[in-house]
Amino acid sequence: MQSVTFLRTFHLLLCWALLNILLCVGLNRWETRTMLERRQPSRMALSLFATGSTNQMEGTDSRSRVILPFRLLSPANASADERYPLLIFLHGAGEKGDDNQSQLRGLPEQMAESSWRTQFPCFLLAPQCPAQSQWTNLDDELANLIRAVMKQKQIDPERVYLTGLSMGGYGTWSLATQKPDLFAAVVPICGGGDPATAERLVNVPIWAVHGTADRTIPVEQSQRMIAAIRKAGGQANYTELEGVGHDSWTQTYRDPGGILKWMFSQRNRRISEPAAR
Repeated sequence: MQSVTFLRTFHLLLCWALLNILLCVGLNRWETRTMLERRQPSRMALSLFATGSTNQMEGTDSRSRVILPFRLLSPANASADERYPLLIFLHGAGEKGDDNQSQLRGLPEQMAESSWRTQFPCFLLAPQCPAQSQWTNLDDELANLIRAVMKQKQIDPERVYLTGLSMGGYGTWSLATQKPDLFAAVVPICGGGDPATAERLVNVPIWAVHGTADRTIPVEQSQRMIAAIRKAGGQANYTELEGVGHDSWTQTYRDPGGILKWMFSQRNRRISEPAAR
């Protein structure tokens, strides 16, 4: 009798354990699917951004082993007689890959909205970082892509802007130090860089942003870069968002009279074409 009771208890415990395992697997799949769905950009953005790849674009360095997919938004009702700003956006680690879609989440799809396109008519270049790489390893590839776009489109060389968030914030600091004379303004959000390179950014208009409660990338990463630039004689702008976690970009980009307005008001008198190495 005891053995029968034991077997029944064992079977119940086994069924309970299996049920919990299946439940956990199901929740994990649901969470993963939800995250992927959230990562997909709006249909409007997908329809407005043209697709491209550096291995197909004339003017990029064919010797590069890294192929960058990219999307490019053109100004609405662009005039053939006018030259427009170029905004380069470097996404975070969650959008790495080769689908050539995920990198449109956030600022690119925001800039595809009619009100933002009207307020800030520009070309917007959104490359996608390969899954096994980092933006900080792709300075040359990014510079080559920017150069090719500038040659092929109606770009005003005095109005080339760079921004990025998280991993893209690191990439923004890195590319800016490699090509400081290219950009009219640089906006790194919740990123970090090498303070030893800060002297190269003394004459570059910069506005960095970081949340004080960021547990992914400590706020000290931005603080060190800003302090190094100011110590070298620069006048970089810096905003800390009190109590804000890692997502310090949404409210920063969405402020209609804030950082984007400042950025698009800057003009570059230090123009230097990004040269391939």
